[in-house]
Amino acid sequence: MRTEERTVSGAGYDRDRLSNRVVAVVLLLFCIALIIWYAIRTNVTEVKTSERPQGVVTVTDMDRIPLYENTRVGDVDVSGLTVGEAREKVQEHLDGIFDTQFKLRVAQDREVEVSLRQLSAYWVNPEAIEEAAHLKDGRDVIARYTLGKDLEESGLEIPLEVSLEKEAAINWLTANCSIYDVEMTGSELVTVDGAAKVKLGRVGQTLNISEAVAQLMNSGYDFVKNGETVFVLPLEELYPASVPEGYEDYPGINELVMEAEAAAYSDTTGGEAAEP
Repeated sequence: MRTEERTVSGAGYDRDRLSNRVVAVVLLLFCIALIIWYAIRTNVTEVKTSERPQGVVTVTDMDRIPLYENTRVGDVDVSGLTVGEAREKVQEHLDGIFDTQFKLRVAQDREVEVSLRQLSAYWVNPEAIEEAAHLKDGRDVIARYTLGKDLEESGLEIPLEVSLEKEAAINWLTANCSIYDVEMTGSELVTVDGAAKVKLGRVGQTLNISEAVAQLMNSGYDFVKNGETVFVLPLEELYPASVPEGYEDYPGINELVMEAEAAAYSDTTGGEAAEP
């Protein structure tokens, strides 16, 4: 009778141990599943800048990550905003700059109205906001808090880079500004009242398109943002030879050229022109 009781009691003990093990395994599996679910929910796949075309923004869960306090993109305060909100705020700021009209001074002192949007301006580095949000990657709660407090003191400055679509800007300037270029004309030997005279050629003026685009790409945004109104484009002046072509050996040609230049100089300085 006692042996039977011990056997029954031992069987019950084995069942209790098995039950406890099953519960422990279930709890462990539940915890693992919970950790995996949390990691998937909070993890954001990083898109490297080098793999993304300039000016293209990929909308992901990153848009919902808040930036640290005291964060600026150029002159735009984006403290505490999510990546998506910050991007929208910066783009709104840029839209105002891009649509502002200003003037380009070209040949003959003509002025042509334009906006940066007409010159195909665009935001070069929108991904910089995402990169700022990635400062939180790989940091535990305490490290994130410490970094956040440090940035509140020092501030986080994200550069705002703006440029122009080069070919589109070249086409616009060619169509709307180069039309005021002045063609250079050569000097001539003419007869006035029976006497030989030199008629000096006309100095040419031509817009340096490539240099103009480079200057607008580098400083056009700051120019408009600072409220300036007339952007002077670079011109090349083309000077003709004073001696008429083919008359280099004409008797007294140098004296005739000097006479013509003296008269032209007097005219430009407001003095009385030399007698013909």
